[in-house]
Amino acid sequence: MINVLAEDRVFLNYGPVQMMLMAQAHGLVITRQLQEAAEYVIKILSELAEVQKQAKDVLTLNEADLNVYPLPLRLMVEAVLETGDRTLTPMAAVAGTFADLAGDWLVEKGASKVMINNGGDIALRLQGNEKTKLGLTPSIEASGYSHILNLTAEAGIGGVATSGLGGRSFTKGIASAVTVVAKTARVADACATLIANHCFTEDPGISRLPAELLDPNTDIPGHLVTVKIRDLSPQIKVKALENGLQKAIELKSQGRIHGAVLFLDDLVMMIPDNLCQAAKLEGGNQDGNS
Repeated sequence: MINVLAEDRVFLNYGPVQMMLMAQAHGLVITRQLQEAAEYVIKILSELAEVQKQAKDVLTLNEADLNVYPLPLRLMVEAVLETGDRTLTPMAAVAGTFADLAGDWLVEKGASKVMINNGGDIALRLQGNEKTKLGLTPSIEASGYSHILNLTAEAGIGGVATSGLGGRSFTKGIASAVTVVAKTARVADACATLIANHCFTEDPGISRLPAELLDPNTDIPGHLVTVKIRDLSPQIKVKALENGLQKAIELKSQGRIHGAVLFLDDLVMMIPDNLCQAAKLEGGNQDGNS
């Protein structure tokens, strides 16, 4: 359930959560705090389970008083509302929310550098002069990374989340991966879902089905989700990514995200243009968040 992998990292495998918790505190060993953070995640997961119905209901976004709900659901709702889209349910931000809560818990315990990876949705907490690098995958199903994201405390980025075709969650688009950076992991999570959904254009080569036919317990019954793509022309691929990029530009202009990078096969689009660097060129004379 909770496995200590090193003095600065713990892995939690509990129900739907597979979470890597990593933290440092100015050279101090905080293994015990990492274990306690994992236990905290288990606790709040049980709290969310008690309101699972509301978490899957888009109407929960309209609730006037969120204080009746446990903290995880309140934060999930707030994150989804920040996207400005009312077709998402609170579940669009669930992974990022739990990563954020674990990250904040460790900072309160004195951690100066925290990285919580909850199934690919990552909460970052960098204090002072701390910095880190993240490898960005060009596909949800890829094992390696193609781009590097350089992050510092000054950047104000607290979350990096990825959505796309082939992941655990459904998508309405065809992007192989959409990675979003934002002030929190929960906002990045919800916005990555939204942008990935917009990476779509009509084409006979895109097969979609109602979500409930694939999962009777889905939180988006009645929504068409992508199940397969085949024989798409380069023009269709470009158009689909451009549609997603327009949504990313909109969200960035509203101050909701710091940026996004969109992948589809060998296509890459990003906002801003220097958000990340190709891995093979990392270390060269490129602009980046360094």
